[in-house]
Amino acid sequence: MRKTMMVSVLVCLMTACVSTNIQTKRTDDGINARRVSYAEAEVVEIDYENHTAVLKDKHGRQSVNFGPDAPNFSKLKVGDIVISEVLETMKIKVSSEASDDEPSAGGFETTQRDPLAPGAQKVTVVESSARVEKIDYETREITLSGTNGRRVTTTLGPEVKQIERIKQGDMITMQIVKQTIIRVESP
Repeated sequence: MRKTMMVSVLVCLMTACVSTNIQTKRTDDGINARRVSYAEAEVVEIDYENHTAVLKDKHGRQSVNFGPDAPNFSKLKVGDIVISEVLETMKIKVSSEASDDEPSAGGFETTQRDPLAPGAQKVTVVESSARVEKIDYETREITLSGTNGRRVTTTLGPEVKQIERIKQGDMITMQIVKQTIIRVESP
């Protein structure tokens, strides 16, 4: 249920996103990307019994179901401002070194709540690796073999430069870190 509350609030606030900033940086062995998003909305209605609230921003009104496990929902008041800040980072690394490493996947998630105020902070880390099974430089199509032998074929977009450096047998490793902070400010 906690996940439902966080997802509901994020979907609502991110559709009303005030600002988004994406930065990318190429490295010798891959690429790093970072995106920061910020959104805020005013609480205009609250149904404490059903754990729902209506949030309003410049795009209109959105009803949000916070779920029964929402921390300190009873402290939420009409007129409060719900603020969402999301920082996402992604690191992609291509390793050409001969290795017997097998593709892998894993991650973790942690959530912190302030016992005295509505809101929460959540950090999710996902790591995954896959081996390049084949690559067609002309069509930019690449086939990756991941965990349990699962294969995925996709087309590399134009933002992927120097694809000729990617070779069959290379290991591609990706790490995504997403930090979400939802806080409530009273006017």
